[in-house]
Amino acid sequence: MINFPGDGVCHSSDGWRQGRKFAVTHSRDHVFVAVVLLLALALPLPLSADPPAGYYDPALGLTGESLRLALHEIIDDHSRFPYTSSATDTWDIVSEADRDPGLPANVITIYRNSSVLSSDHNTPTGWNREHSWPSSYGFTNDGSCNYPYSDAHQLRASSPSYNSARSNRVFDWCTSGCSEYTAEGVPFSNFGSGFGNNGSWQVWEDRRGDLARQMFYMETRYEGGTHGITGCSEPDLRLTDDRSLIISNTSANQSIAYMGVLETLLLWHLEDPVDAREQLRNDVIGSYQGNRNPYVDHPEWVCQIWTCSGADLTPPAAPSGLTANPGECQVLLDWLDNGEADLAGYSVYRSTSSGGPYDLIASVAAGTSNHSDGSGTVATPYFYVVSAVDTSGNESATGNEASAASQTGPACSPPDPGEIDLVISEVMANPQAVFDSAGEYFEIYNRGTATVDLAGWTIRDDDVDSQLIVAPGGLLIAPGEFLVLGNNSNSAQNGGHPTDYVYSAFFLANSVDEVVLGFTQGAAFVEVSRVNYTSSTFPYGAGVAMELIDLATIDTNTPVAWEAATETFGLGDFGTPGSGPVPPGPDADFIRGEVNLDGVIDISDPITILESLFGTMGPLPCADAGDVNDDGLINLSDVIFGLGVIFVGDPL
Repeated sequence: MINFPGDGVCHSSDGWRQGRKFAVTHSRDHVFVAVVLLLALALPLPLSADPPAGYYDPALGLTGESLRLALHEIIDDHSRFPYTSSATDTWDIVSEADRDPGLPANVITIYRNSSVLSSDHNTPTGWNREHSWPSSYGFTNDGSCNYPYSDAHQLRASSPSYNSARSNRVFDWCTSGCSEYTAEGVPFSNFGSGFGNNGSWQVWEDRRGDLARQMFYMETRYEGGTHGITGCSEPDLRLTDDRSLIISNTSANQSIAYMGVLETLLLWHLEDPVDAREQLRNDVIGSYQGNRNPYVDHPEWVCQIWTCSGADLTPPAAPSGLTANPGECQVLLDWLDNGEADLAGYSVYRSTSSGGPYDLIASVAAGTSNHSDGSGTVATPYFYVVSAVDTSGNESATGNEASAASQTGPACSPPDPGEIDLVISEVMANPQAVFDSAGEYFEIYNRGTATVDLAGWTIRDDDVDSQLIVAPGGLLIAPGEFLVLGNNSNSAQNGGHPTDYVYSAFFLANSVDEVVLGFTQGAAFVEVSRVNYTSSTFPYGAGVAMELIDLATIDTNTPVAWEAATETFGLGDFGTPGSGPVPPGPDADFIRGEVNLDGVIDISDPITILESLFGTMGPLPCADAGDVNDDGLINLSDVIFGLGVIFVGDPL
């Protein structure tokens, strides 16, 4: 939902068009399109989630076969959903897991990369389900006891013709006699040749790692024996480089079955790392089946179980010299720097008992060997350990334990009294002129009537990033002023932006993340401003910050409330840190309901509102025209009102 000034002129960051007369057109075909889009809005979009606390604890510190067996015990005995049923089945799960984030009513197919209507399943031109581990290699016959056949972690939405082309070809490089199967919208292709275990199916670049990690999941999940709850027999699935072991059996399920090629899958895993799309898919399937793909959550475990040619398997040294000192509402941690050239950073763990068990509370980037923990209860003793992580994902053992309790003080007090109305007004998640570790920042604007002291407030995301703002002299923001918070205050290193406060335990992910500002009052966290952003829907990019179009905006979590910065600063990145963008001025009158300014009021106008609200385009070219029902908001009611105008003849 969007608030905007209803002052009778067309507001837009993209300029305006001259007013003119408009025709109203009708189309029966468009009725179907509108209905499909409205149904799509009822489908929930998947949200990124972490594994449950302690989910992987039994596997920590293990390597090799011991690690694989521990992971098997963790992900074993999942809840089975039927392959096809009138109740929730794998059609439902896969359609949600492979949903097109830009078109929520669609799915994206694995090999063709086409976006097709989710409702168009099991048709020649729509999509069907691909068994990435071919069912003929171990579990041919479906049934209530056939767990791998309906395991959604290995099922993918697929174009039927590409599914047939892949058949049961083995995953491997295609080296001769190859047929090309292009992927849509990208300059890549799949290639296939031969048949069965003599055939090869080379997946296009951005899906290779996904499928490799699905294969590692299948070998780990299916270890033979029986399901611990239902007693159903399960196959022992194994990956191999020996094609002669990969035998197709289309008449019976097998106790031991093979798939490959292992060496190629390991290379594909390293070549195509886990991305946000794959993480979301893991979350969706885990929410149904109750188990996760551990190699999506911890891709470093692949090379710790199987031998990756040329992979770095050596962890950093354990950090040493950890000290913990009491601070005002926080515990101040410090340790000695590690010296590895490939060091990525540190993981900080905390426990209420000496010796653990410990919970991860923060990740600290390389170059910083301290952390302020303000997320605990004041005056409660905590025990801390720190590990080091390198760029290959190897994690060291934890170093020495240190303990302290925070102290009470002025920074623990509630924020200043008065009308508090702060909003996150600009976010630079992906600087281009300098490294992310120096150039990230976000901006806060005080649109209230009282000066607010941010000392004692917290900035955090929904995962482990959290920083208590410690400012002994206060961190004041007066009405109408901006504050910039970043990870580096040196303008010669951070791209040239001003920095009012430097954080060290908070990071802005490039693809999907949250920025939350608030304070603790009693036992409750009071959230004052929040932005949940994704690179696929919000208007920012490499070297381009996103800015609120209207600083009075109420809902900052809708992409249409933001615009890409167009002014440069410092070393050339785009943003206005510490100030607001120049608002666009009016040019002409507008026609309410003529949203896309094409000269006609028709079905494309409510569709334009839907695309703007749900992330497939930027701000509306004329926000006032999009407020079809003239209630001062842009939301789904404007779509419904517009459909009434077009198809029923309701007056504007």
